[in-house]
Amino acid sequence: MTDSERSHPDAELESSELLPGEVLDGKYRVEGMLGGGGIGAVYRAVQLPLERPVAIKVLHDDLLSMKELRARFEREARVLSALTHPHVVSISDYGIDGDRPFLVMELLEGRTLEELLRSGAMTPKLALEITREILEGLAFAHEKGVAHRDLKPANVFLLKGRDGSEHVKLLDFGLARVVSTKGADDDEVTLTKRGVVFGTPAYMSPEQAAGTPADERSDVYSLGVLLFEMLAGRRPFVGETRAEVLRGHLADPLPRLASVRPELRAHEDLVELLDIATAKSPSDRYADGAAMLEALEDLPADAAWLVDPAEVSVAATQVSIKPPPPERIHRVGVAIGAGAALALGVVALTFMLGEGEPARPSASTPDVPPSTPSAPLAQRRPPARDPWAGEIPEPLLPFHAMVEDGYVFEDRREIRVLYALVQAMPDDPRPILLLGHLFVGREWYTHALARYERAYELDETVRGDPHLLPNLVFMAARDSVGDRAAELIERFYGPEALPALQVGIDDQSGHALAQLRLVNLRDRLRAMQ
Repeated sequence: MTDSERSHPDAELESSELLPGEVLDGKYRVEGMLGGGGIGAVYRAVQLPLERPVAIKVLHDDLLSMKELRARFEREARVLSALTHPHVVSISDYGIDGDRPFLVMELLEGRTLEELLRSGAMTPKLALEITREILEGLAFAHEKGVAHRDLKPANVFLLKGRDGSEHVKLLDFGLARVVSTKGADDDEVTLTKRGVVFGTPAYMSPEQAAGTPADERSDVYSLGVLLFEMLAGRRPFVGETRAEVLRGHLADPLPRLASVRPELRAHEDLVELLDIATAKSPSDRYADGAAMLEALEDLPADAAWLVDPAEVSVAATQVSIKPPPPERIHRVGVAIGAGAALALGVVALTFMLGEGEPARPSASTPDVPPSTPSAPLAQRRPPARDPWAGEIPEPLLPFHAMVEDGYVFEDRREIRVLYALVQAMPDDPRPILLLGHLFVGREWYTHALARYERAYELDETVRGDPHLLPNLVFMAARDSVGDRAAELIERFYGPEALPALQVGIDDQSGHALAQLRLVNLRDRLRAMQ
C-alpha cells in the first residue's frame, strides 16, 4: 500500500479509527491512516520487533456486523496470501484483532496510475508497457481463480525502482472474487444481492453496471477502458451523473481513438484488441488476462505512434501508413489506380478469392424501399440513402472495389489502411461500412455487426447501403449471431426490411432452423406495421 494514499478522497475518519501508537494483534504498531476503500481502511504501521514498515488494511466498522463480509474478508486473506507475483502487491500476514480482521501488505513508494493520468495522455509505448505489466499480474491471479473486480487507475501503483524506472503493482484485490470453484450460492453473489456494489462506474463492465455477477472477463473490460484512457487522455464514457456513465458502458460504442486524440495512429491489431476487450457481451471478450496478454504480445512493434499535430488530416494519415511486406506487393487480382495507390502510401492489396465463402442472399435482394408512413418507427427514421451514390473519396475506392467484387482478404495487413481511415475520418460512416462488409466475407460476424452499428449511429441514412441489409439478413439466419443481427434489422429498418427478408427466407430453403429464425423475424416485423 502506498504512502501517497494519505490524501485519498475516500479517507474518511471512522468512529473507531486506529490511533498512532496503537498495537494491532500485539505485533503491528500503527503510525497513521493512509486511506480508505470499499470495505477497509489502510494504515501505515511497523512490524514489531523488526521495525519493518508495512501497510495494514482493516475492515470498516459499519461492515463488521455483516457476517458474510467478515467471512469474505477472511477467505480473501487466505487466497491473497498465496498471490505472490512481481505485479501484485504482496500479502505477508492476516489475522483478527478483537473484532477487527486485517491484512498486512507491503508498503510501496511511488505513485498511482491515477496520478500519472492527471497529466493527460501518455506516449503509446508507455501505455502499452503499463498494460502489459497489468496483464501479467491479472493473468497470474486469474489462473489462481481470482478476479479483481475493481480495476481502476487508483489500484494500479507504479513502484519506483532504484534506477528510476517504474513497475506496476496491482493494489486492492480486496474486492476480488474467487471464481473458479464457487457456485451460485456463494456469499459473493449474496452480497451483491444485498446491495454491496463492487466496481467503480468509470471502469465498470456492462455486467457490473447491470448488477449481474462478474468474472475475469470483467477485468478484461476494465483494462480495455484503462488502455483507452492511457492512449487517448480521457475515459471513453463520461457523464455528469453515475447513470449516464453506466449507460455508456451498457449501450454506447467505444469512441474511435483518433476522434479523441487526432495525432494518435493505431495499428488495426491494436484497434481490434480494444474492440474485443471492451465488447459489451463477456462472451465476445478475451476469456481472461492470459488471453488478452497473448493478443497484446502479438501486436507489432509499431502498434501505435504519434504524428505531428500540424499534419493531422486524412491525407497525412494515408501517407503515414506503413505498407505491407514487399512479398505481398504486385500480387493483385483487381487493378488499383496509381493515384489511389499513391494516396494510400503506395499500398498494394492482394485480391485472391477465398474458398468456402458462406452462401449469400441472392442478387435479387431488393434495395431498401423508402420509409413508409404507416410504420411508427419508420416515421422517426430519415430516408435511406445509398452512401456510395455520390463521389467516393479516392482512398476508399480500392476497398469499395474489394466489396463489390466479393473479395475475401486473407491477412488484415491487406486492409490496414482502411483501419487508419476509420480513425482519420471519424465522422464518415463509409470506411466503417466497408470494414463491416469485408468482415462478413471473412466470417468475422461479431465484428461486422459492431461496425454496422457504429456506422448507423454516425448516420442513420446509411441503411440505404446496398450490401447492409442483405448482409444483416444473412447473419440473422445464423445461430451464432442471429439474435444480434435481427435486433439491428428491427432497429435500422423495421418493416422496411420485409421484402429483403422474404428473399432471405427463400434462399434458406432446405435449412429449416435458419429459415425458422428469419420467419420469426418476419412475423415480428409484420407486427410492427
